[in-house]
Amino acid sequence: VIEYWKSAPYLLNFMREYALKRIMKDKAGAKPSAALVSAMAAAKSACLDHEKLKAYAPIEPANGRMRAVMDDVFRDGLEQNLWIPPALPYYGEPPSEARPTKALIFSSWSMVPDAIAATLSYEAERRMGAGETGRGYFDQKRPRPLQFRIADGRLAGLRALLLIYPSPALAELGDPLAVITGASERLSYADMRSKVAERLKGKLADLDARGSDDADGGFQDWALPAAIDAMANNDALRWIGASDGMGGLASEDAFKDHVAALKTAAVGDLGTVSADALDLLVDVALGSPAICALRALRRVAPDLSWDDPSLLSAAANVASGFRTLFNQHEAVAVLRRGEEDRYWHRVLTFSAEQNLQAVLDEYAHYLLDAQGLSAAPARERVIGLGKAMADALSIRPSQIDVDNPTITEGRLQVDKFQMRGRFAMRLAEYKDEEGAVRLGTVREAFNSPFRPFVLATTSVGQEGLDFHPYCYRVYHWNLPGNPVDLEQREGRVHRFKGHAVRLNVAHNHGGELWGQAAASADPWAQMFASARAATVSDTDLAPYWLCEGPVKVERRVPILPFSRETQRLEWLKRSLTVYRLAFGQPRQDDLLDYLGGLLERDMTMAELEALQIRLQP
Repeated sequence: VIEYWKSAPYLLNFMREYALKRIMKDKAGAKPSAALVSAMAAAKSACLDHEKLKAYAPIEPANGRMRAVMDDVFRDGLEQNLWIPPALPYYGEPPSEARPTKALIFSSWSMVPDAIAATLSYEAERRMGAGETGRGYFDQKRPRPLQFRIADGRLAGLRALLLIYPSPALAELGDPLAVITGASERLSYADMRSKVAERLKGKLADLDARGSDDADGGFQDWALPAAIDAMANNDALRWIGASDGMGGLASEDAFKDHVAALKTAAVGDLGTVSADALDLLVDVALGSPAICALRALRRVAPDLSWDDPSLLSAAANVASGFRTLFNQHEAVAVLRRGEEDRYWHRVLTFSAEQNLQAVLDEYAHYLLDAQGLSAAPARERVIGLGKAMADALSIRPSQIDVDNPTITEGRLQVDKFQMRGRFAMRLAEYKDEEGAVRLGTVREAFNSPFRPFVLATTSVGQEGLDFHPYCYRVYHWNLPGNPVDLEQREGRVHRFKGHAVRLNVAHNHGGELWGQAAASADPWAQMFASARAATVSDTDLAPYWLCEGPVKVERRVPILPFSRETQRLEWLKRSLTVYRLAFGQPRQDDLLDYLGGLLERDMTMAELEALQIRLQP
């Protein structure tokens, strides 16, 4: 172990600390041998330096596999996203050839998932600009910009209400899906804003006629959506004031005062409408998490009215989860980087620019099947979906224990500290930064469009678990021992309506949404119906499990050059082809290569067909 350690520093200090514990039998303070001291000196460059970490300095992966995975994961700037881009954006640039997806990493070594989670999450924070905020990696107190409090006797944070109030009127009028039905082609972001502004202009004119110059405190733009609902005479204001309504969303003592102020302002004098009020309304209509959630939930429960209390509560619950997301320090860093805009407004514009509505529409369609709510009553359906979305959004960073062994005055010392896992996590029970134990939440969060974007696991994640909703890329840190295990690993992302399948369905049939007579309640139900109608297969494997298109499930193996794994991978691929061939579901490229080799040996097609087992329904 020592000789290997001296020649090839491995996985930062994680393998090093494991080796030390085995060699020293966990006896801190023991005097190490000269060989051990020499090995530690040789591996010094691979250590996790506490001071460098504190300053967000770059760290050297010190391992070929880790370096390859890190380069691959960060190649397209995935860390700058707070969610996986939608398979079908409603506006803006069409999807690029590089279609971001999550990464599922399997390893046979139990120490690897922690190393991956700590290293990739640290690097993601560094690249997002967390080190440019003036705070160190280990600082405990970090800003949470979206808060409701009382400062100097006044309510502070009122404009954050724009993010969590689900306005039925704005949700219906500013729906980008309704806009694209009248467009012959994809609109740019600027064009979409113009179309939505035209739809909202009349409501703003009515508000302007109601306002005056005598309003206390000037124009109360934070109450605009609620005031529009008041003029529309819908039930939103009644929901705001209900005991089980908006007041129960947040834990801050001052939040109920904010809610009461919102209800009062909605029916009062907002003041003279400002010149930029229309732009703000468009920002809210396209980027408010609450309003986007309201639309997404109603798409899968179209028989509910826009102002149904259950629908409003579910949407507000999702928006509360988004508040947790946007208060995370790495989210604050990436949104404030190079921006002088007010944070609450930057959240609106960022969400609108990143097609949050399309993201939530796709997520709601997936969750409907995943949560088993397709046949549930509409109100039960939206409450269940709202809770699942909020839980996935609210996951906090895991705490990864690090033991940093050093030689001090000839004695072995072990310094302990913790690193965070948020961009990447391990599939396991964990404690978050508040000390609470989270069971089963990592998998649900990975199966959402939100973080973590990388999930590292051992064989515990190999069977019986699904990771396909937003992942079509599997990494094999170590190759499994047989082709059945390889198939089990990759089968975790090759499932019903997986990410690769949805991307191909959107590529093949997404254009049908533009220019249709009326907006579909659930655009994804419409696209899958079109894909099914275009399929000649007499089974339901296509298009729900298999759909031809530019995206395929990817296998990535960071093999060390000239290692035994190079030949082992070829053997596994050949064996896997035979395994799949026997059950009638091979991959085309693998099948052609294999059959070509057999035909060269004078086997006939009839002889090959005799070997096939047909299991299709």
